[in-house]
Amino acid sequence: MKRNINNAKLDKNFILSKISQISIFSAYLGLSEEDIKHCIDTGELIISPLRYDRHPTCGFRYDNRGKLKFKDFAGFIWGDCFDIAAYVISYTYNRSIDITNKKDFISVLKHIAFTFGNIIYGNEKDENVLKDLSIGRDNIKKSKPIIEFVVREWNKYDIEYWEKGGVDLNWLNINFIYAVDQYYINRKTNPQPKYIYDKKDPCYAYITGRDNKGIHDVKLYFPKRDKHYTKFITNYNHLEGIYNLERDDYDYIVITKSTKDRVALSKMLWAMSSFTGDELKAKIGTINIPAENYKLSTAEYYWLYNKLAIKDSKRLICLMDNDKSGYLEAIYLRDEFGMLPIYIPKIYNAKDFFELRSIYGFNKCKEFIIETYNKINDYVTRNQSIRNKETNDIMPF
Repeated sequence: MKRNINNAKLDKNFILSKISQISIFSAYLGLSEEDIKHCIDTGELIISPLRYDRHPTCGFRYDNRGKLKFKDFAGFIWGDCFDIAAYVISYTYNRSIDITNKKDFISVLKHIAFTFGNIIYGNEKDENVLKDLSIGRDNIKKSKPIIEFVVREWNKYDIEYWEKGGVDLNWLNINFIYAVDQYYINRKTNPQPKYIYDKKDPCYAYITGRDNKGIHDVKLYFPKRDKHYTKFITNYNHLEGIYNLERDDYDYIVITKSTKDRVALSKMLWAMSSFTGDELKAKIGTINIPAENYKLSTAEYYWLYNKLAIKDSKRLICLMDNDKSGYLEAIYLRDEFGMLPIYIPKIYNAKDFFELRSIYGFNKCKEFIIETYNKINDYVTRNQSIRNKETNDIMPF
């Protein structure tokens, strides 16, 4: 059969007159058409075929114009069948495809026509194309998403939220935290913004570094979302606050479980050392793990250890949430690296430091910190060279 479909004829309407949206999604996502139809009919979600996903987070739905959309509710990607095809093609052939560029879009249409050559051209189906697309999906799973965001001005709602934890706008800027107007993920192949600012669902971006390819490490945080919605979207998995841990002679380093706890605590410590004279002379650094199930590497441990003036693992203090997941992480850091775990007693009705600061204010938290520091410092100095059963206890804050 002849293959003389010209570019003038090759457009969306021509493709969709020959091939259904479901069929295109099926080929490029590696899903069966039956599974896609089931998702459409029932509204059920499935495991993402484009990233490592522990829970069903993706689904299909027709919009009011009859266009079928695929959406990852974790916030990584959504689009129609042409958007998804472009995304998979770009990773299949290691080629940056800008779907807003007419030439690139025509190449996507050509690939779809070739993939369905048995329908478009009357040829035998080429199974190698589907194998290539499978490799492309694997490449996507292994790749680092490029997260870009548009910064907006801080407003009174943002200021009120962060000031509850004692964090002002200057401190947010120092710690590379920004208010987000909209964000994109892999914008060239998926050009629609994944979020547009809504005061009922604010988003903040943390920039925590940049890799050797120049891609920024970004975490997006949605504080008002509950457990049923994604509160964090990120493209990395490493310690946060590295840029702000500048010294190599810390007396102690406190490791928290989140950025907001770290910046709230670091602001308190800075204010105390700046304005309260002799009340807290110690040099205390702060850093945080990206999540409470994070497994600190040996290299990361020694990087922190070597930033201490006195080399003692008990001078690395882990302050996790006072709940089950927090306890488990604290016990892991204690058993694996010999760190000293502390926690905020439940009688304070605060599971983390940000909440503690928002409930009790500066002066009361200052008392807590000084009291806790004196206990820890006395404990550590008395047991500098002793490792006994007592060092396996978890200390209250």
